[in-house]
Amino acid sequence: MAITYRVSKTKNPNGVEGITYLSNKVVKTSDYTFDELAEDINNSTTVTQADAFAVLKAMKKYIKQALLAGRRVVLSDLGALRMSVTGKVFTADDLKSKDFIPSSKIKAINVNFRPEAKLIKELRAEAKLQRVAGEYDE
Repeated sequence: MAITYRVSKTKNPNGVEGITYLSNKVVKTSDYTFDELAEDINNSTTVTQADAFAVLKAMKKYIKQALLAGRRVVLSDLGALRMSVTGKVFTADDLKSKDFIPSSKIKAINVNFRPEAKLIKELRAEAKLQRVAGEYDE
């Protein structure tokens, strides 16, 4: 298998007019579902598909609980999940106001995944790239 990518137009990083800037973007080939993961675990271990699916569903439940409790979830050699927020900045003077609610400046709640360095190293070592047709083909 190969990681498919395409060449696509990107924002101008320097503000220079008249130059088209391009970059490589990974193209998603498909989704890999919980059911498929459970089936693959079943095919490669002594665990049944139903047992693997049950464990994965329970894992999701407990990861969600831990994240909502403000905990970082470390998944051994895989990586770690943590919550983050994005929003608008405000001043120290805003914070002094009795009517000001800091959470009103939060615009999105996100989950961030940080892969383990070992996983990244393994992926880079095993990755094969394949360019797919795009707007900027020769």
